[in-house]
Amino acid sequence: MTQFTQAKLFRQSCLAAAVSMFAAPSVYALQDLSDEALSATTGEGVALTLENFKMVFQGPNDRSAASSYASGMVDPGKNDTGFIRIIPTGENYEQLGQRAYDKIYKAAYTTAYQTEWAQKYSNLYDSTFASSYSDYTKANSTRITSETKTKYEASIRSSYVNTYFNTPTMQAYYSQRYNDYLDGVTWPYSIESDGTTTSGVSGTRNNEEKSAENALKNTYEMIELLYGKNSTTSIPTNSTFYKNYVNGKITRSNAIDTKTTNDLALKTAQIINDLATADAKLKANAATTSAREAVTKSSEIKAKEIASTSSIGTLRSKADVFIYGLALSNSKDKNGKSSLATRYTDQGFNWGTAENPWLFHAGNQDVEQFAKDNKGNVGYLAIEAPLKKIAADDASNNIKLGLWMDVFSRSLNSSNVVDPITGAPTSGLDKDYRLRTQIVANGLSFNGSQVRIFQTLKSTNTNYNQTLGLASLIRINTNDRAESLSINDGDLDARGIRISTAARSELDDGTAATPAMDRSVAPIFHETEGLYLYSPNINLVLGNMYQPFIVGSEGRNIILEVTRIPNVPSIYSKIYTYYTDIAGNTTGTSGLNAADFKGSTCNVYSCGTDLKANASDATALYQGRDATHSSIAIGTVERLPGNLLNAKSTDTATGVVFKGVNGQSTNLGSVAIDGVLIQHLKIRTTGL
Repeated sequence: MTQFTQAKLFRQSCLAAAVSMFAAPSVYALQDLSDEALSATTGEGVALTLENFKMVFQGPNDRSAASSYASGMVDPGKNDTGFIRIIPTGENYEQLGQRAYDKIYKAAYTTAYQTEWAQKYSNLYDSTFASSYSDYTKANSTRITSETKTKYEASIRSSYVNTYFNTPTMQAYYSQRYNDYLDGVTWPYSIESDGTTTSGVSGTRNNEEKSAENALKNTYEMIELLYGKNSTTSIPTNSTFYKNYVNGKITRSNAIDTKTTNDLALKTAQIINDLATADAKLKANAATTSAREAVTKSSEIKAKEIASTSSIGTLRSKADVFIYGLALSNSKDKNGKSSLATRYTDQGFNWGTAENPWLFHAGNQDVEQFAKDNKGNVGYLAIEAPLKKIAADDASNNIKLGLWMDVFSRSLNSSNVVDPITGAPTSGLDKDYRLRTQIVANGLSFNGSQVRIFQTLKSTNTNYNQTLGLASLIRINTNDRAESLSINDGDLDARGIRISTAARSELDDGTAATPAMDRSVAPIFHETEGLYLYSPNINLVLGNMYQPFIVGSEGRNIILEVTRIPNVPSIYSKIYTYYTDIAGNTTGTSGLNAADFKGSTCNVYSCGTDLKANASDATALYQGRDATHSSIAIGTVERLPGNLLNAKSTDTATGVVFKGVNGQSTNLGSVAIDGVLIQHLKIRTTGL
C-alpha cells in the first residue's frame, strides 16, 4: 500500500468555493429534454434552457447570508463591486519610445519657438514693411510723378474734352457750325463771330468734307473757351449759340485742366503705393524668413536637449478597464414594474423551452468562398439562441442587463502591483483620467441569434487562407410592436437602453479612484440622467458562410475582418438583394435575374426564410437565420411593404432621448438604418 506522509495544502478560497457549491440551493439552469422535443425544430445537439435565472456581481462578503438586494438594505447597488478587469497588453516599446520622444520634442519645440518669436520678432514684419514703404516713397516720388505726367496727362485731358464734345450742348453747336459752313463763308452774315477761328476759311459752300472739318475745329475751340484753358478769354455775347446755350446756363471755368490735375495726382499716388507696397512686402518677407530660420535653429537645439531626457514612462498609453456589477435579471421587479433607474431586480427569468432551447451542435454546408469555383464542404460548430417567433411575442422580451464600469488611462510607468486577494491594483489609477459610466437595458431578447465557427477554404490571400471563420447573426430586440410607440407612453422604460455618467450626488460618487482599490462601495448613479434609446431593435449580420468574418493576425497585430465580397455571380447572388423599387434597376450582364438574388434584410419582423416547427407543419412559426443584410431601428419605426423600415416622424414619435440631471429632456425622434450590407470591413490593431 502506498502512503503519503507529506501534507497537501489547499487555498482557503478553493476550499470555501467547494463548500459553497455543495451548500448551494438547487438551480434549474439545465433541463432534461427528450430527443423528440429537441429535434422538432433545431436538429440534434446539446440543448440548454435557463429557468428562473438571475445573477449579479457583488463584492466578497463572507458573513453575508444573501445579496444586498435580498436583504432589504437601502441603495443595494452600493454592493455591486464584483468586477471583471481587462488589461490590454502588448505595447511595442520601441515605437512607444519614439512616440514619447516625438511628443515631447514637438511640445518643447513649439514652446521655444513661440517664446523666442514673441520676445524678439513679433513686430518684425510690420516694422520692416513700414520703414521700407516710407523709404521707397521718399526716394522715388519725384521720378514717378514726372513719369506719370508724361505718360498719362494727354490721355486723361483728351478723355475729358471728348466727354464735353459728346454733350447735347456741344453737339448742337457742331450742327449749327456745320450748317453755317455748308451755306458758304463768302455770303454776308453766313458765319457768326462767336470767338472761334473763321478767318482764311473758304470753299466750304456745298462742301460737306470742308464744312465738317471746320465745324469740328470750331467745336473743340469752343470747348476750350467754355471749359478749358481759354475760359478766361472774352467771347462775343450776341451770337445765336451764346444766347441759346451759354447765357445764364454755363459758368465758364477751366474744369478740364482742374479734373486732369486731380486725376493725375490720384494716378500718381496709386502707382507710388503699388510700387512701394511690393518693395516693402519683398523686404519684410525677406527679413521674416531670415528671422524664422534663426528661431527655428535655436528652437530645434532647445527641443532636442529636452526630448533627449524624455521617458516613455510618462506616456498615458495603458488602459485599465473595470466592469462592475454585471447583472442579469428579469426586466420586471417583484411588483411587476420595469425601470431603467436600477441595474438589477432580483427576479429570475426563463430563457428557452424544451421545444425551442439554446442549442450547441455541429453541421456542414457546401459553400463557395473568395473566388470562382473555390468550393468545398465546410464543417462548423454552431451556438444558437432560441428561435424568434414570427408572431409578436412580448413574453420573450424579459431580460434586464445592468453594469457599470471605470475605464482608466494609465501612464506606462504606473505601478503593476496588485492586491493578491482582489486582483486589483494598489496604485496607479487617477480620477482625472477616468471614464465612469453605467449601462442598463430592459426588455432584451436575443432570440434568433447564432454564431457558426469554422475553418475557411483555401485562398490566395494569406489572411483568408484556412483561418478561423465566423458566420454570426446578433439579434438584440426589445419591441415587436414599435410602430405604435409614443413619447407619452407610461412604460417606455420597459423596453430600452440607458447610458449614464452622472452620480446622484458628489457624496455618492465613491471615495477611491475605483472601488477595487480600497474595497469601498459602488457609486449611486443619478436616477434619470443619461442617453435613452427606447425600443431598440438591433439585428446585425457579421459574416456568413459565403462571406466569412475572420479572426487572424498580421505579424503582432490582430485582424478582425468581414471579408470582401468577390465579383463572382455565384457568390454575390447568395448575399445581395434585388430591390425592385429602384427606377431603371437591371441585373446587368451577369445573366442573373431578380429571383437569383437570395439576400434579405434581418429586422425584428423577419430574418430570411421562415422556419417550421416540424417538417410536416402547414405554416412556419419561427423567423429564419439566413438574412445577409443588417438593420438598426430605435423608437417609433414601422414596417413597410417589401420588409422595409420607416422611422415615423409624428409629433409623438420617440426613440433617442437625452435627459439631464435637472429633469429636462430632449426628444430627438426615431431612427431607422435599414438594409445595411457590409461589403468589406477590416479592423487591424497597431502598435502591438
